[in-house]
Amino acid sequence: MPDPDPDPETETGRPPRLIYLLTTAQRRLEAWIERDAKGMTAARIGLLLAVPTEGGVAMSALARLLDLGAPSLTGLVDRMTKSGLVRRVPDPEDGRSALVELTDEGRATRHEVILRAKDVNRQLCEGFTEEEIAVVGRWLQAVRNRYAP
Repeated sequence: MPDPDPDPETETGRPPRLIYLLTTAQRRLEAWIERDAKGMTAARIGLLLAVPTEGGVAMSALARLLDLGAPSLTGLVDRMTKSGLVRRVPDPEDGRSALVELTDEGRATRHEVILRAKDVNRQLCEGFTEEEIAVVGRWLQAVRNRYAP
C-alpha cells in the first residue's frame, strides 16, 4: 500500500525532510508496538530491556540508558512496580540509594518482549539489503551521538 503521506521533497528531487520522516516514523512505530504489546508502552519495554535479568541497576544508570530525566524515570519505575514487573532494592554499596531489579513476572515479560522485538526488527528490515540497514543504523547512531544532552 502506498504511503498516504508521501514526502513531496523526495518527489521533486530535493533531499528528504529527515526530521519529519524520523519523528513520524517513530510515532507510528511506537503506536504500532503499543497496540500489539498487551498494554506495554515503548517506555516500559525499554526499561524491561535495560534492567539485567539478574541483579539490579542504579536509577542514574537507567536514566542514561533510556535517555530519561529523573522525574520521568521515577514515574515509570513507580508504575512498573505497581504492575509487579520491577522492584526497588537497597543498593549494597550506597545505603542512600536503591537499585531497580526485575521480579519473576518482569523476567517472564522481558523474555516475551525480546522475542517480539526480534520479530519487529525483522519486519523493519524487510525489503532492504544488509548494507542499506547498516547505513541506516550508522545514521541513527550518528544522530543520537550528535544531539546527545
